[in-house]
Amino acid sequence: MNIRDVKNAIKIGYFVLQKHNKNLINIKYLPNVSEDVLTSDVPRVYLFVQDGIIKKIGGSSGEGGIRSTINSYVFAMSGNPSASRFVCHLLIAEALKAGSKVEVYMITSPKVSGTINGLFSSKEVEMASFREMEELCKEDYYSREGRYPDWNFKENNEPYPKRLISLYNYYEQ
Repeated sequence: MNIRDVKNAIKIGYFVLQKHNKNLINIKYLPNVSEDVLTSDVPRVYLFVQDGIIKKIGGSSGEGGIRSTINSYVFAMSGNPSASRFVCHLLIAEALKAGSKVEVYMITSPKVSGTINGLFSSKEVEMASFREMEELCKEDYYSREGRYPDWNFKENNEPYPKRLISLYNYYEQ
């Protein structure tokens, strides 16, 4: 699916190759995207887009905003990454080395008032959930394409590329 068909996403940046660093990629945020947007804890869906085509749909509500979420991909060759982050890092690097442009888009939804229950009481809070947004994005994509984006391996019930998961397994040792 082409990103032009998406109505609710904003472009926030693009990936670049890094030289002489164990992390092969970095992110460049667009100058018109404020630090408040990048660090807002509002739940979000993110899209990785290669040459205009959506390759990955993900979601997060973690602290640190979209900056923190994207950093988990950028620094996937450091620390203790998940297989999905590690493989995606390598897929982005391969795309960039091949001359592709890989961009990052974000979707948020406004918080709504709702009741949550505790052990003994209930209270009204402002909330938003990335899971429902992420699932709706994936459903929308699937309804048009008959499958999920190429880098959503789990949702497509596909294994990670053998050459990349082998690197991950070696890295884990």
